[in-house]
Formats: sequence, C-alpha cells, structure tokens
Amino acid sequence: MESLPRIDFVELHDLDRTPAVLRTLHTESIVTIYRLTDAARAYSVPLSIALREGASHRIVDLCAGSGGPVPLIQRKLHREGIHTQVTLTDLVPNVRAFQRVQAAHRRRLPNCCSVDYVSSSVDATDCTVEGTRTIYGAFHHFPPVLASRMLQNAVDTRSPMVVVDTKRSFLYVLLFPFLITLAVLLSAPFQRNPLPRYLLRLALTYLVPVLPFMMFFDSVVSFLRMYGRAELRRMVDGLADTETFTWKIGVVPGFTGAQYLIGIPRD
Repeated sequence: MESLPRIDFVELHDLDRTPAVLRTLHTESIVTIYRLTDAARAYSVPLSIALREGASHRIVDLCAGSGGPVPLIQRKLHREGIHTQVTLTDLVPNVRAFQRVQAAHRRRLPNCCSVDYVSSSVDATDCTVEGTRTIYGAFHHFPPVLASRMLQNAVDTRSPMVVVDTKRSFLYVLLFPFLITLAVLLSAPFQRNPLPRYLLRLALTYLVPVLPFMMFFDSVVSFLRMYGRAELRRMVDGLADTETFTWKIGVVPGFTGAQYLIGIPRD
C-alpha cells in the first residue's frame, strides 16, 4: 500500500464545526482503546530507543488530546527501570482531562516520575517547550508542509523527536476501523466521566450512534492518511541541517503496526 499516494482527507473530529464535547468524547474513546489494546507495549519501543541513545527524559507530548498513550508508556518504561517526566500539550488543551491523568499518575507512581501539562495552546509546528518531543497517533493529521515544519522546528531547536503512527496497510484499512468501532460500543458503559457526559456518551453511542460512526469514519480516513516510510525519509532528507540529526525509521513488530520516526541531535 505504500506505493499508493497518501490521501489527505479530513477527519470529522478535526472540523471546526464539530462540538467540543463530541471531540472530547472521541479523544477519550481513543485513550480507552489504547488501554484495551495494550498499545503501550509497542508504542513504548521507539521512545525507549530514543532515551537509550541520549534523548532527554523530559518528555513533551504534542497533540496529547485527552491524555493519549504517553502516561501508559511512562508506566511501562518505569517497570523497565526507565524514569521520565512528562508534559502534556495540545493546540486546544483539554485541561480537565490532563488534570485527571495527572491525578491518576500520582496514585500509581506517587514517588517517581511526574506528569504535568501546559494549560495554554502549544503549536506542534512552533514549540518552545524544552524536552524530547513525542507525537503519538496524530502525525498523519498534518499535511506534508506542516509535518515538515514540525520536524524542522525540532531540528532548529535541537530537540529529540519521536513520531509514532500506524503503518499504512490495506489490512489495517479493512480490519481496524471495525475493531475500533466495536471497542467503542463495548467500552462506553465503563467510561469514567462526570454523570452528564457519561449519559451523553451512552446516548450518542446507542440511541443516536454518532460516536461509533465518527470513530469508524475517522479510522478509515486516518489509515489512508498515514505516511509511508519512503515519504518520511523524503521528508527528513528535505529538512535544513538534517545532517545534524541521526534519523531512524522503522516498524515495531506486532499487531499494532506501530511505525516510528526517531530524530536525535548529533553531538
């Protein structure tokens, strides 16, 4: 499928007209799917590689949504003896979700590592927060010009960069949207939300299935928007001063198809 052109279409939860509460329900569902699939097992590998090769243990997570997989990855790395400090950021930060993630972290790891957040808007293409930048499951949302600008900003500020997305595959386009939608249908009653939003989630899942439809549609579009490894290579080759970084592109073996791009500043 990498021989086919990337299709840059719009996802419903990216639309300006999508209600903020629906966007929040969507990103919270994604976090639940990360937990159900144990995506942290595969997603932690690229970050672990970067940290072992000298990247800062201060992690700046871009496009964190409602918390994303990074807190799960942090706990996975903690069990392996790798300790990190995570800062959650987003262009439109979900501060309440970040606060819930922070509180949950303090209960699980009260004496080690840390999770904090930036409550103001952080542009992933012009970030000034210091640390190793990560972007999980969101790089494909950026068209090539903005994706390159994000990587160029990392090079210009000499910030290590870890990009993780799913590889572009016919199998994933045909299979994963159904599995993800099924996970949304099964997990809705077990989501931890304030009562009004919990009831709204149930209504938009079962009475008027807006959320499952949105998840299915966006999943299909997401897999068609994924960058292939050759496209990532052309992107980094086109960056100014790209030779000042060491770049690695690969795929973590396993069901998730986690594809990564790692950039580490050279000494």
